[in-house]
Amino acid sequence: MSKFLVTGANGFAGKHLLKELLDGGHEVVAIGGSQVPHVVATDGVQYRTLDLTDPAETEKIDFTDITGVVHLAGMTSVGASFDQPMQYMMVNIGIEINLFETAIKQRVEPRFLIISSGTLYDPQASQPLNEESPILPNSPYAVSKISQEQMALYYETRGFETIIARPFNHIGPGQGLGFIVPDLAQQIVAGKEVLVGNLDAKRDYTDVRDIVRAYRLLLEKGHSGEVYNICSGKPLSGHEILDGLCKAADVKPVVKQDPAKMRPSDTPLISGSHDKISKDAGWQPEIPLDKTLADVIADWRSQTS
Repeated sequence: MSKFLVTGANGFAGKHLLKELLDGGHEVVAIGGSQVPHVVATDGVQYRTLDLTDPAETEKIDFTDITGVVHLAGMTSVGASFDQPMQYMMVNIGIEINLFETAIKQRVEPRFLIISSGTLYDPQASQPLNEESPILPNSPYAVSKISQEQMALYYETRGFETIIARPFNHIGPGQGLGFIVPDLAQQIVAGKEVLVGNLDAKRDYTDVRDIVRAYRLLLEKGHSGEVYNICSGKPLSGHEILDGLCKAADVKPVVKQDPAKMRPSDTPLISGSHDKISKDAGWQPEIPLDKTLADVIADWRSQTS
């Protein structure tokens, strides 16, 4: 049995990752924000509320028996980063530094999985995007993620094994509003007309439960110093997502385009390749889209019943 530390444990992917690790028979130390109790041990998970931007708070973590770290915590909104560039840089890079430096002080070297993002790639690059495709620092968020990757490589020179994951769009039950799938699902379940933006753009969607399984496999089998895409390799348009959600809900709502939801520019296609993680870690996406969307609809119905 291994013991893993998960930062950002109360986020969308974090909650699913805890279940994935527990189902694998592992112990988990979960670090979250104010939404979780201060210290709670239950079902193999020890929850702690810590401000990881504070070095003194981070040093309260005991790394001595931690096998691996999945670092999910940080600021994640691309749009908000334009208004808060300094905060994004300080928080996203600072938390990572605090974690590594705490481990160094405790003279231990757990394996680190740094969660970056598939949004780093230049959308004008040839599709599908692989780990060698050019990246484009087109937002403060992207710059902070690129910096996190570089910082991880620095700490590899200090003796750590570090792996970088670049997940593309992940979807599934428990995702908050502000993304296409939950935004559409909420409107469909509410029985109202569905207001949409541009549904022509195609994106690479993967079930979050497949994503977190990839995280576990990368911790176990990923090669240190390497970058791995996590994606389905099957781009879908917003129309296909909407049709799938309507089928799952067994409804035919009135759909109207909302000018407020339209973006000035929208890259027509983003698709990734998962060949590298499949080769090194044996990962393939397994959950079919119709199950993902059915689970999303069921989740929203459970919240409104």
